[in-house]
Amino acid sequence: MNLYKRLRDNKRIVSILIVVAIFAVGYPVVKNSEKETLEYKTEEFFNNIIEEKYEAAFMFLDYGEVGKETSFALNEDNKRGNWIKNLKRQRASGVRIERCKEVKVDNVDYPRGTVKLIVSKNGVQEEYIVNIKYTRNKNSYKIRNINKIDDEIQQTICGRINGS
Repeated sequence: MNLYKRLRDNKRIVSILIVVAIFAVGYPVVKNSEKETLEYKTEEFFNNIIEEKYEAAFMFLDYGEVGKETSFALNEDNKRGNWIKNLKRQRASGVRIERCKEVKVDNVDYPRGTVKLIVSKNGVQEEYIVNIKYTRNKNSYKIRNINKIDDEIQQTICGRINGS
């Protein structure tokens, strides 16, 4: 009986060690895949803007605009419509994102990222290394704010100037 008890206890210990080993190996893999997913979403967001696929780009954005005439928050359809209208207006005035490259995301728990953007302003190209803040929205992250770029571009893309 004593031998049986030892074997049973050892099975528990072995089982616990196996579970701990799986988590020890699996956790970094899961976190790395979340980071890669955020990098992909960020690159897809800017590429959709470049390709004028604004509806698709809006899905990656936590847009925070408040109606200018009143203080109430706009509903999702109004936000999307205003955002697309502002991007089209900015593009018509000669300001457009030409290229996005070198997307990097740090710290998946409270993610922040950087991306290098090539922006054309009336034919003159400028390069920005933009900081990106994300917010958790339901089961995924969305782009909350960008900064270190021209204020007008930042306001058009995010609807925020300060780091809210």
